[in-house]
Amino acid sequence: MSNIDFDEVLQHIGERGRYQQIMYYLLCIPATIPAAFLAFSQVFVSASPEHWCRVPSLDSHPLAADQQKDLAIPYTLRPDGRRKYSRCYMYDVNYTALLHIQSQRIEPEDLQLPFPETGWNITKCLHGWNYDRKDYDSTLVTELNLVCDDGWWPSTSTTFFYVGSLFGNVVFGWIADKWGRRTSFFIILFLEVNLSILTAFSPNYVVYTILRTLSGLFFPAIYQIPFILALELMGPRYRTFAGMVICMFFALGLSLLALLGYLLRNWYTLSLATSVPFVLLFSYYWIIPESPRWLLSKNRIDEAEEIVQTMARINGKELPKNFLRKMELINKQKLWNGDLCHQEAPNISATPMDLLRHPNIRKKFFILAFDWVANAVVYNGLSYNATNLGVSDYLAFFIGGAVEIPSYIITWYAMDRWGRRWILCLTMLLGGMACVSCMFVPEDAVWVTVILAMIGKFGIAASFAVFYVFVGELLPTVLRSQAMGIASFIAGIGLLGFPYVVYLAVYSRVLPLIIMGTLSVAGALASVFLPETLNIHLPQTLEEGEAFGANFKLFSCPRRKRPLDDESNVKYPTKELSNGNAEPTRDSVPESLHILTCNSGGR
Repeated sequence: MSNIDFDEVLQHIGERGRYQQIMYYLLCIPATIPAAFLAFSQVFVSASPEHWCRVPSLDSHPLAADQQKDLAIPYTLRPDGRRKYSRCYMYDVNYTALLHIQSQRIEPEDLQLPFPETGWNITKCLHGWNYDRKDYDSTLVTELNLVCDDGWWPSTSTTFFYVGSLFGNVVFGWIADKWGRRTSFFIILFLEVNLSILTAFSPNYVVYTILRTLSGLFFPAIYQIPFILALELMGPRYRTFAGMVICMFFALGLSLLALLGYLLRNWYTLSLATSVPFVLLFSYYWIIPESPRWLLSKNRIDEAEEIVQTMARINGKELPKNFLRKMELINKQKLWNGDLCHQEAPNISATPMDLLRHPNIRKKFFILAFDWVANAVVYNGLSYNATNLGVSDYLAFFIGGAVEIPSYIITWYAMDRWGRRWILCLTMLLGGMACVSCMFVPEDAVWVTVILAMIGKFGIAASFAVFYVFVGELLPTVLRSQAMGIASFIAGIGLLGFPYVVYLAVYSRVLPLIIMGTLSVAGALASVFLPETLNIHLPQTLEEGEAFGANFKLFSCPRRKRPLDDESNVKYPTKELSNGNAEPTRDSVPESLHILTCNSGGR
């Protein structure tokens, strides 16, 4: 590993110059829009619109859909007096005899419908289903009749998608660390786009589910890897900016998906529209460089030199030739003189077992893992549950994406002023209480439920944004990557159950909201037991990680930033002050960047 600190290099070429901004916004496109389409297109592709049993003997008679339902479908009365028709049962009656028309001269409006009698037999749908075509011309569910006894298929397909993501996250994270961010990114991009196109031609739902499982290998890696690549080009001061802006891009991707679904209304054309255009992203092969930060970590200094010189030229800076080699020699000289002992990363190795050996680290890890599960399940659950709110699926999903944007803006402002811990707690509490409150809303007050669900989405999106900053700051550098990988895997396991939580809406529209709200509130309460990290540099060693936050006060507030806290001379915490915050006691050790962002582990 090179002794060159890339953050020090950025001080010479610009921490967020023209080059970084161009690369950042270019990489935001594949990191967000394809990722949003990949994860959530199934909301519309496998949507299950309102349906009822088809009765062929009634199709030949001039009856409107409501008349057919009144005659052939059992129903119950809602509290507001409206009828709720069965989706899976019909009366077992000979309708041809009942509706025998004696004369062709009888006008349809004069037809007298027999009233269903209480003694009529009821049976499961015998001849398929009729579907409400108001929102969808065609979905996989309507084409393959995946309702009633086969209604479990869409939820199972979604679960298998996240089974794929469990393994893909590990595999592509390993590829990114071993062979480079750029290599991993283009493998993901090429395979994901081609598999998504192939999914549109699925001959049946089994093949569709298999292809979706394989596509799941690339989520959330397709979101994380390009973001990490872009972030590693920037200085530390702009990491919050980069994390929040890419979350806004992702939210725009969700709203764009709803707009495309509304305009196309057909699962096949929507599948092609959300995959084929991304073939254009293959042109990035000639544009996107490898991360110079990663190259330096692999001691590939000459390759990093070429990229750094390009960055300097586009940023309007001048660098001497062989700049990095000269910096390496200077750092070696300082190291020999004892002036740069802090430039070497800690050599103390750590294993996943260290998460269990150290009580304070163990406590923080278990809380973070639980909060990760809560955020992932609630965020994805609320996104998929948009089709169960009783309004237009497209409108609900569009609003759900749109409300995320102000949540990120507010969080961006708040978390750097009032800290990570309390903002995480309050946003999860807000989202959870809004969802739980739906249990008190009358069934006919649909828009009240929608508003509460959107407040829930606002809160959980904001908490997700805070969480990904927070989780990377709480654990020591020597253990951070392994701990985040394990916690992400645990969150992925938790995600396997959320499709079935959403499916509970067939029994009660608010039941999924109550379950997800309760989980969010529990996560909010757990987060209070984490220490604050605002204006405190990250712990490096296991000893620092164990000491950090060991004696913090439950109701303490973050300390104010001091001139000492500038990135160039910030100190590391090694002991606790009486107010629960850490006292910086030695020079910082630059960390290797390993950052996950919003929706990872499931967004």
